[in-house]
Amino acid sequence: MDFIIRNLGVIIAPILFLLIFFFSRHIHRNQYKYELGAFILANLVILIQPRFFNIQIPFLNLLITSGHLSLAIFLLVMFTGVLKKNSRAKKALSLVRGELAVIGFIFLLPHAFARLALALSGYNMSGLFAFIIFIPLTITSFMFIRKKMNPKHWKNLHKLAYVAYFLIYIHLAFNISANPNNRFIRLDPYAFLYHFILILYITLRIIYVIVPKMKKNKNTKPA
Repeated sequence: MDFIIRNLGVIIAPILFLLIFFFSRHIHRNQYKYELGAFILANLVILIQPRFFNIQIPFLNLLITSGHLSLAIFLLVMFTGVLKKNSRAKKALSLVRGELAVIGFIFLLPHAFARLALALSGYNMSGLFAFIIFIPLTITSFMFIRKKMNPKHWKNLHKLAYVAYFLIYIHLAFNISANPNNRFIRLDPYAFLYHFILILYITLRIIYVIVPKMKKNKNTKPA
């Protein structure tokens, strides 16, 4: 049971993918409704945390406050870039990649709010750093803002997503404390799925992104 709880975000990611695969067009057409709904739900979750009304809703706490739903969404955003070109899965996810990035960040807010004091004390600060990086990435994911940016500048900015994803991996796979009174680095015993995901992502990136780009560059070189 502990393994399932610690890896819930990974476990629900395929289920979430199936929903998005069949409803991607609906999500795309109703982007702001979904984002508003996520914002309302995220704020309700923040309000029911102990520092306010202390209402216990285990399902919401497990899924949202613990960050699992946000993780599942960001996994889909991340893997969209390394799926096989022109595959049905890539097309479905690419259609709503920006929307998913915004919704994933919105659902990250309750987790960040609940863990902020812990992070500021020096425990697992990689999650806080990833959250800070996600702020400009999320803001520029809105199409009306993206259109005002130089495409090259936008693309360069969003390369920071790789840094954020790696920080999330560190956040999940290791327990790190920078507190002067209690410094340590420990491998999380339930984290082997996160190691697998990192290896899978790198492998797919090599196969479907790096190798095709190398072949293209080779074929376009002047004789």
